[in-house]
Amino acid sequence: MLKRLFVDNYKCLVNFEVEFQESSLLLGANGSGKSSILDIVFALRLLLSGLAKVTDAEVFPTSTLTRWQQRTVQVVELVAQIGGEPLTYRIEIEHEKPTRRARLRHESLHAGDRPLFTFLMGEVQLYKDDHKVGPTFHADPAESGLARVAPVPDNRRLTAFLDWARKILVCGLYPRSFLAEASSEDPLLGGDGRNFTAWYRHIFQERQDLVPRYVEAMKKVLRGFEGIRLERVGQETRAFTAMFREAGAAFSLGLDELSDGQRALVAIYALVHVTAGQGYTLFLDEPENYVTLAEIQPWLDALTDAAGHTIPQAILCSHHPELIDYFGCSRSLLLAREESGFTRVRTVLPDEVTPGSRLSDFVARGWVQ
Repeated sequence: MLKRLFVDNYKCLVNFEVEFQESSLLLGANGSGKSSILDIVFALRLLLSGLAKVTDAEVFPTSTLTRWQQRTVQVVELVAQIGGEPLTYRIEIEHEKPTRRARLRHESLHAGDRPLFTFLMGEVQLYKDDHKVGPTFHADPAESGLARVAPVPDNRRLTAFLDWARKILVCGLYPRSFLAEASSEDPLLGGDGRNFTAWYRHIFQERQDLVPRYVEAMKKVLRGFEGIRLERVGQETRAFTAMFREAGAAFSLGLDELSDGQRALVAIYALVHVTAGQGYTLFLDEPENYVTLAEIQPWLDALTDAAGHTIPQAILCSHHPELIDYFGCSRSLLLAREESGFTRVRTVLPDEVTPGSRLSDFVARGWVQ
């Protein structure tokens, strides 16, 4: 799980540090940096999967430098608890403002203060699990050198870190964009969930045994729902189809025929039940969108019960009073912009909220800042 994240010189995040629990809620005013945190985690996910370069628009483009500073180096450092051991990953990205070019100046992975991997100005030095010096190679400074390291018997700790990073899901679902059909599988769910069908195909092929529990959960929240199938509509193409029964009659609806709210429910319940036990870490931006109050509560129960067990970690961003009160003071992280423009984070102390009152009421009135 992600224990700690440090960010410097990324939008409003300057010398910013946050620590997470197995389930945490990020709350705060618009522009306080909640989405920036998710953007960084998604960028690291792409970088460490070898799917993007630091100059790509969805990773660390020059436009993400803090506007009121002249420094041209961004720093991101995280501590992940992998197999009971804290591993520290750090990158430093150097930008050339006139050309809008960027490169990785430094990349490293450490166990404690001992290295497992270092990448400095294009030169990679590998270390074995016992920290003995391993091979070296040259790497493109626009890409993650760590992402290029192949698993071998003496770098299991490095490989475990990459496996963890590549199973981070970051998304703010936009159900109207969901594609009903997919001609291939996709292990990475997109930031808006557009490729949900392709992602579900991948997950379904990996763990078909998890689908019955998913279907049973959906039966409780979607009236008349009976099941899901990936219907063949071409030689390689499959369509996500939901099956229903109403007034004794059976019928099916394609994903594009469901309402936005129904699509949202299909997706958020899949994130809890179809990923179970596979090591996926969830970062979700306003998952309650399109979902009614009666529907979000049982999903929250399922999510938080799974966090730390079948799902290693779940981090949510939301303004919704239902989520704020559900997570409460103990699991909420409040982001606020200082007069300097920088964002700081803190926990909400119980004595800041009148006993018997709702935390969301205090947030809404600006009494907790």
